[in-house]
Amino acid sequence: MTRNGKATVRQAGDAVLPYALSARENAARYAHQARAYVAPRASRAATQARRQYEEQWVPRVEQARLAAGPAREKAALRSAAAVAALRGDLTAEEIRHTARRRRRKARNGRMVRRLGLMGLVAGGALVAWKWWSAQTDPDWLVEPSPATEIPTEPEEQALG
Repeated sequence: MTRNGKATVRQAGDAVLPYALSARENAARYAHQARAYVAPRASRAATQARRQYEEQWVPRVEQARLAAGPAREKAALRSAAAVAALRGDLTAEEIRHTARRRRRKARNGRMVRRLGLMGLVAGGALVAWKWWSAQTDPDWLVEPSPATEIPTEPEEQALG
């Protein structure tokens, strides 16, 4: 660079320096004001977002995770059965037999649960009927039966 060019750059730098310093001070002041203005609002927004996450999303994620457990186990069993079938360890007839046995077991389990529930309902109805019957016909309300006389010995011989 020539001496004339250096002087021009120095002169331009000297002319711009007060504006640059003023801009730096203004930027620092505006950043401080923005931080003072935004920080409480950002903190409140973060707290609200955290609370909503804990109230709404955590239970949903836990429910999905719990629901995925049995599905994951079933998928693992199915994939293991598929691998065994592809290897030739199981025949199609064995797979059909196992599926039929599982369906029968599930059907019998449902039937036992239904019969148990019907038994509980019938037992509850019987207990309720006995209680209601005792309430409508208490012992103190029932008239005693008439007393019978015991026959004497000569009467027994005449009868017998």
